[in-house]
Amino acid sequence: MTAFAMAIDATFEDPNHGEDAIWRSGGTGPGLPVRILRLSPEAIIGMGDNRYDLDAMLISVRLSEVPFPAVGDQVDILDEMGVLAETVEVTSLARIDMRRLVRTCGVSPLAPDDPDDEP
Repeated sequence: MTAFAMAIDATFEDPNHGEDAIWRSGGTGPGLPVRILRLSPEAIIGMGDNRYDLDAMLISVRLSEVPFPAVGDQVDILDEMGVLAETVEVTSLARIDMRRLVRTCGVSPLAPDDPDDEP
């Protein structure tokens, strides 16, 4: 294992950076326990004289844990106690790092099921 790969693993395993999650390929099945990094970049874009605040949510996952992340995969992000905190869906595949160790994915939160909602 290279020093770079060891540094990546240390970042994912650090409780101040990495988070526990369950990765569900295609949004189904029992899922695979993984560690993710959550990124929330903000950008301000301009169109003509208007400016818009663009919020995005990105997560990074090690390709050693999820070799083929895909649009439509769902990720259950767990809190410190291992309880489901949020579910997101992969909406885009942003990039793979130059050493092909980490994939960054664009995600969107899924609305929780509300038992009070009627069809």
